[in-house]
Amino acid sequence: MKEQFTFLTVAFAKEGAKVIATDINESKLQELKTYPGIQIRVLDVTKKEEIENLAKEIERIDVLCNIAGFVHHGTILECEEQDWNFTMNLNVRSMYLMIKTFLPKARLGSS
Repeated sequence: MKEQFTFLTVAFAKEGAKVIATDINESKLQELKTYPGIQIRVLDVTKKEEIENLAKEIERIDVLCNIAGFVHHGTILECEEQDWNFTMNLNVRSMYLMIKTFLPKARLGSS
């Protein structure tokens, strides 16, 4: 997943986009600092308050990529309820929070 995140981030920046790359782990963002047009921010996308605080720094957006995700390894019988809850929070709820927070800042109707 990290390779896809890095590829998309760099590809957008090379096309002239101003990119804000986020991750819960700052060390994963460090290599992106070397590319012009990319800002990095530590963000836990499962935390509504952190998302809202980031949104206060951003006037408008054109593209939102929700790439965070987690997959439990093993069968459903081996999956503990806390792992299931974490997966749903990260894979589903975080997308809802990001879209709900940033959609009002999107230039709707543009391509």
